[in-house]
Formats: sequence, structure tokens, C-alpha cells
Amino acid sequence: MARWPDGPMARWPDGVKCLACNHDKVWRIETKGKTKKPCLLFECADCGFHFSPTTGTLFHDSHLPMQKWFAVIALMVEAKKGISANQVARHIGVTYKTAWYLCHRIREAMQEDKSMTLGGESTTVEIDETYVGGRKLRQGVGTGKRAKTVVLGMAERDGRIHLQKLDNAKSQSIAPVLEDKLHPETATVVTDGNKLYRSLVPKEKHVEGVHKREIYRQGYTSTQTVENAFSLFKRGIVGSYHKLSADHLDRYLNEFCWRYNRRHSQPKLFDMALQNMADKKPLSYKKLTFEDF
Repeated sequence: MARWPDGPMARWPDGVKCLACNHDKVWRIETKGKTKKPCLLFECADCGFHFSPTTGTLFHDSHLPMQKWFAVIALMVEAKKGISANQVARHIGVTYKTAWYLCHRIREAMQEDKSMTLGGESTTVEIDETYVGGRKLRQGVGTGKRAKTVVLGMAERDGRIHLQKLDNAKSQSIAPVLEDKLHPETATVVTDGNKLYRSLVPKEKHVEGVHKREIYRQGYTSTQTVENAFSLFKRGIVGSYHKLSADHLDRYLNEFCWRYNRRHSQPKLFDMALQNMADKKPLSYKKLTFEDF
């Protein structure tokens, strides 16, 4: 006999409502699924629509037990430098392909709202770029440099960060990100010696640091906050992932930023991720592997 989970559901904290008509009266029914095993569903008392607690969420159409989903969510929100799909596969006893797809569906929920901006009144934001990957075995240093992926970083001092993959490190690629993510009322914008920021940041707000002139023995550099974030992410690549595809880099960056920005809310991370997964649309495998155009 199938059994309903006890306790309130993260998806409907005020009671179950129909996903089709939003009616608040539903029936619990038991039927048989595709595998002829008992399947528990809700039936709307008004329109008769059948749905389950996972319909339309990132859990939709998954054959993995929810216990394994919850175990992987807990591992990913607690892993400061990330956790690889191989390690997840060993922990929960599934294939690498299943673990890889599972981790990416969770990463889909671990991302900030698109309207989020950094900075504001009396806030200092640091901006810098870094390069990821690019090593080409037996193909020369020049080939490796050309294959590197540019990542733009923005960081509030003692606050939040935003990391994003760019096509290149030119002003036409950086300008749209600053326009979208930098709050117009930001008090101070600190960059390194890259001259292109002189045309992208208002002169009265811009502080341009030059590393070679800074006093390192005092433990401070102009863009230290964002560089620390870069360093932590790269430690995750070296120690956990070992190698990342540029096609999926933004999803890894989103996961890292989401976890970093909530570092002071550690006990609530699991509930936050679970709530996001209940609100997000399912990520299909074809979309993940770029087979769905």
C-alpha cells in the first residue's frame, strides 16, 4: 500500500490547491502508474484534474526515491566547494549519468532571481575578470590561452557576489552585465588597472587600483573580495570537479553564488533549495544536453 508523506508540504504551505484551476478542495486518490505500481495522486473536486506533489516541479517524472533527492540536495548545499557527480553517484548508488543529470536539476534551483542587483547607497562593489580552463595537452601555450573562458566577477564588500561567463573580456561584453547587475545608486566601484572600465563606470564613483603599487604586507588589495571568490570557485574545480564544460559553466557559477550569498543562513539552506525546486519548471535532459532546440 502506497503511503502519503506526513507533515506540511513545502509546495503548499497553506494547503493543497489544484494546479489547473487553483481550487482549494482536492481528493487524495490511489491509482496505478506506468509501471503498474500503486501511485498516489490528487484529484481536483471542481475540474477533475489529476496531479501529484511533484507535477511541474524539478522533481517531475523522476524515478528516483525522494529520499535520494533530499540526500543530494543536503550534500550540495553543504559543500562549500561543490561536489562532483561521481561522488554523488557513489553516495546514493546510481550511475554517473543519473547523478550528473540529478545535480544539474538541483543547480537549476540554486540560482538568484534575475532581477537581483549588487550595490546601493553606501556600498562598495568590486569588479574583476578571471579565466577558467584552457589547458590543451600537447597543443602549445598559445592554444591554451585562446581556449580559456572569461568569467566576470562582481562582489559587494562583506556582501553578495555575481559571477557570469562572458564571450570575451571586451567592453561590449562587460557593459550589458554592469547595466543589468550594478545598482545605479552604488557609492563606489573598485576595479583593477584594466583601462576599459574607465568608459564603463562613472568617473566620480570609480576607484582604480593597481596591484603592483599596493601594500601587500598590510593584507589588502583593491579587489580582494572578488578575487577571494574567484579563488574559492577555482579550488572547487581543482579539488571537486577537476574539469568543467564551458557549456554548463554558468550553472556551476550560479550554484556557487547562491551558496556563497547565503553563507550566513547555513541552517536554512536545505529548505531554501527545496522551496526553489518546488517553484521551478522541470529541466529536461534534452535541454540540458542541447538536443532540444
